[in-house]
Amino acid sequence: MSTHKKEWFESWFDSPYYHILYKDRDEKEAQLFLDNLITFLKPGPAAKILDVACGKGRHSTHLHDKGFNVTGFDLSKESIEHDKKYEDASLLFFVHDMREVFRKNEFDIVFNLFSSFGYFDNHDHNEKVICANATALKEGGSLVIDYMNSKKIARNLVAEDVKECRGIKFLQRRKIDSGKIIKKISFSCGEENYRFEEHLQLYSLDDFEKMFRKNNLVITNTFGDYNLSAFHEMNSDRLILVAKKETSNKNTMS
Repeated sequence: MSTHKKEWFESWFDSPYYHILYKDRDEKEAQLFLDNLITFLKPGPAAKILDVACGKGRHSTHLHDKGFNVTGFDLSKESIEHDKKYEDASLLFFVHDMREVFRKNEFDIVFNLFSSFGYFDNHDHNEKVICANATALKEGGSLVIDYMNSKKIARNLVAEDVKECRGIKFLQRRKIDSGKIIKKISFSCGEENYRFEEHLQLYSLDDFEKMFRKNNLVITNTFGDYNLSAFHEMNSDRLILVAKKETSNKNTMS
């Protein structure tokens, strides 16, 4: 009888050490980014927003505080358990795999932020995420994906460093292998030694355009940072994509 072998993100994202390593993520920067996106997108007061891979809900709760109807999902049961204490009639959280369709034609905006994409070693699985995101959108709705600028990251990859958080020294080793960045994280806590990995595909703007086109998504804007400055392939830190869902039969017309 075969047993399910956990993928890297299933064990790492549910680990308390993941949250320790990334505890210093800038909350103000995240809120400013969302505020900039909302100002740009101009959703109506009744807009329904989906936060894909919502983690511990920092984006969902901020959007909800701004008056929107927000749904968040994440594969991490531990994160969703944390999020559910914030729930009310217009803020809901679910455990869900981003590769699978969540809802159909329901949301005005789907956010997939802070490089919460490209986790899967199988390209088809990453394409399934795009398909599920597109399926969740109403026609005319907007998908926003915030990704790393792969070309700049690859050019400036730091092979090894040590980051100390709460007395734990996290050794991080990075390499590029088969079109993806693999980061190996090792550390000791108490008498135990731990090892985890992160995988992220090096997708370019062209790669996203191809995946979007298959799913009736058309890129309307690209930005290179959280202030929504213009994207430059050589020096932008981020690749932020805004795409609109077209009618399903539009691409079939000659």
